[in-house]
Amino acid sequence: MPVRHGDWGVIVLAIAVRAVAILVLQSHTVPNSTYEHGAIAANLLAGRGFSIRFLGAEGPTSQQAPLYPFLVAGAYALGGVATPRALLMLQMGQAALGGMLAFVVLKLAREVAPESPRWAWLAGAIAAWHPTLVYAATHVQAALLAATLLTATVASGFRAGRTGRGRDAVATGMLLAALTLTDPILALALPGVGWAVVQGQGPRRAARPVALVAMTAALGVTPWTVRNALVHGELVPIKSTFGYAFWQGNCAMSEGTDKVVRASVERALRRGQGGLRGVNRALWAARHEAGYLDDIALTAADYRMLGSVPELERSRRLFRRALDDLGAEPGRYLRLCLRRFRYFWLFDETNPKTRNALYRGSHLALTVMAALGWLLSGPGSRWRLGPTVLTAALIATFHTCTIVSARFHIPLEPLMALWAAAGIAGVRLHLPGPAVVQPRRQTTSKPSGSTTGSPKVTRTSSRGGPPEPRGDQEGRTTPVIRTLVNG
Repeated sequence: MPVRHGDWGVIVLAIAVRAVAILVLQSHTVPNSTYEHGAIAANLLAGRGFSIRFLGAEGPTSQQAPLYPFLVAGAYALGGVATPRALLMLQMGQAALGGMLAFVVLKLAREVAPESPRWAWLAGAIAAWHPTLVYAATHVQAALLAATLLTATVASGFRAGRTGRGRDAVATGMLLAALTLTDPILALALPGVGWAVVQGQGPRRAARPVALVAMTAALGVTPWTVRNALVHGELVPIKSTFGYAFWQGNCAMSEGTDKVVRASVERALRRGQGGLRGVNRALWAARHEAGYLDDIALTAADYRMLGSVPELERSRRLFRRALDDLGAEPGRYLRLCLRRFRYFWLFDETNPKTRNALYRGSHLALTVMAALGWLLSGPGSRWRLGPTVLTAALIATFHTCTIVSARFHIPLEPLMALWAAAGIAGVRLHLPGPAVVQPRRQTTSKPSGSTTGSPKVTRTSSRGGPPEPRGDQEGRTTPVIRTLVNG
């Protein structure tokens, strides 16, 4: 995907803002900030393979998707295991990844509305500046990588729909595989990608590129799935922890997340010193004080019992325990789902970092702007943006039904930037008109062997203008939707 000359300003801005945040906040000097990704990366370098101590036992694991821990291991190999130098290198790499995120947001906007450069630049600028996307670069977590890959996958899906080329469908499948190996929940983007292809090719002609996307993605994750089968002795497509995560979000002591609400968290927040670095230190201290639900819900006997069985059985037992807890209190699951829906779209009140005024203000602003932008952009724009909305809705529904965390929202924020920019730019796309069959004009003299011209299928503009030509058989033009843009 070539970079246009005018895009470099947005890309450099995104990288610079994140680099400044990393240097000012100094999160790479915070101890115990790498969690499971750092532990797996350290074990990889120590020759113990993709392993971790998890629920009372240590050994080969599928507790995390593989892509991000391997990136962390690369930083550790260059800068030392869990050293500030290695973490600084990793975070600066994530600053560069922020530039790539802004770039794929630009590409997505242009695929949706190629005749509205203002929309693309506004969406890219929001992705470059939005505080939670900037702050994500200062953490050792997969959220920023996931956000970049999700946006790139959806943009590539629109491109495959526009061109109909097999190589674009294969590229989309490769991106979807990488996305799944970063966070398997985000594979729920596949229906949205399929819809984007259908918008461009129509239902019949979309079948082949959609199949290519799905098959390429399946092939891409197959090596990890085979590894998991060899390690666990049964099928584990990516991760082994659905039951564990469901238990964290739904057991008798859960608030719908994996965090613990403690009074001591408020005291840790009040101990923060002045300046952004001091606030960041206080947020980290409060996060460590909150801990995880496991700290209060699992006893030493629970850990011994869980550690005595294989990893998948640990997850299954906790899943059954959560179901028993929910069954003992009818109606609680619905209340937890409603709470998680609120936490996901507004604020996760169990996470100390979401209590910061800058976080809440920027998060609420993006949410309101995205909702208004989608509503005010007109029916044609809403239809064209439909694949992005479907993708966000499926991911949000999964978390609403299982477990929620502030970081789970980050991959959707670039899509929300696109919706918000549509409202700001005043974009109005138009729905495709009905198909019209027009006979070809007959000529008075025809070469030998010629036949009567076949009918020509066109699409009328929804504005009542001249008919729009249907694309050629190579798919070089969009056969179903020609976007007419005002603004």
